[in-house]
Amino acid sequence: MRAWHIHGYGDMRLGTRPLPVPQPGWVVVRVCVVQPSITETLLFEGAKTYLHEQVAAALASGPQPLFGHEFSGVVTAIGAGVERLAVGDRVAARGSHPEGIVGFDMPGALAEYIAVPATLLGRLPDSVSFSEGAVVQALTDAVAAVDAAGDLAGRSVAVIGQGAMGLSCLQAARAAGAARVIAIARRPQSLALARQLGADLCIDASACDPVDAVIQATGGQGVDVVFETAGGPPEQGLAGDATLAQAARMVRDTGSVIGVAFNGDGTFLPYRLFRFRGIRYLFPSLMTEAILQRTLAWLGEGRIDVKPMVTHILDGLEQVPEAFRLTARKAEHGLVNPAQVVVWNPGG
Repeated sequence: MRAWHIHGYGDMRLGTRPLPVPQPGWVVVRVCVVQPSITETLLFEGAKTYLHEQVAAALASGPQPLFGHEFSGVVTAIGAGVERLAVGDRVAARGSHPEGIVGFDMPGALAEYIAVPATLLGRLPDSVSFSEGAVVQALTDAVAAVDAAGDLAGRSVAVIGQGAMGLSCLQAARAAGAARVIAIARRPQSLALARQLGADLCIDASACDPVDAVIQATGGQGVDVVFETAGGPPEQGLAGDATLAQAARMVRDTGSVIGVAFNGDGTFLPYRLFRFRGIRYLFPSLMTEAILQRTLAWLGEGRIDVKPMVTHILDGLEQVPEAFRLTARKAEHGLVNPAQVVVWNPGG
């Protein structure tokens, strides 16, 4: 089968490798749609971000079948003991898994076929396309963030950052019953999309102090929960720790801040604000089967809509480098979701 291999930073080459055979508890999937994650594009360029050490160690031993953990496809073979899936099932992948990360601990989906643990996958509802299915892995992280926030029914929420993760958190919070969702971003296009996807109030952080705007909009109280999705290393085009400080100032006393953004090895926590106002700082819940099934159900029911976020779909496995190029500079190219690659179209 055809598959991409990473030969070094900035160097990927299309070649071949044997068709995978499922071991007990695993399945083989024919890849339909794959998209590179932002983290993968950074790692491909040599950035010292999450999993950098693992990638560097792997590349030191030669070309590797790295990357490609956000994908959808069709099950073509099942290993011994697999009962939850069958040949022909349309599937998508969840986030982290006890047996490792696809594209890092096992060959990734930048290929025509992939072998993965059956428990990594969930069946796509009939109403969900393969393109939407490729977004499921990242979407499960947003649903895990909402899970960590607890019962959101009737509560007020602010989401800082309206990239793919922020827009997903916005919709997941709404699906979980949040009464009011406030979207905060610096780009008019992002705010327009947030409004389309259900935000009750959109705040342009480039035109005003978002903290003041949230406090005013909530009658001086602040919101119950803030999802912080915009922070991270400034050298990667992210907001540093500024948005975490904003989150602490716009949440109410005893409220919660959910740290969705990845801040490398650490970040500045405004300790005084958190300690003396009883604010809880939480990370997304660990990935479970229940979170995957909730994600798929909300997609299938139309409570989350990722279609407006997907704007660039490329045809053919040979387009993977172009998808990496576009995704690495999403804002420059007008992308919200990563660029997708159609590897195989069952109806084509």
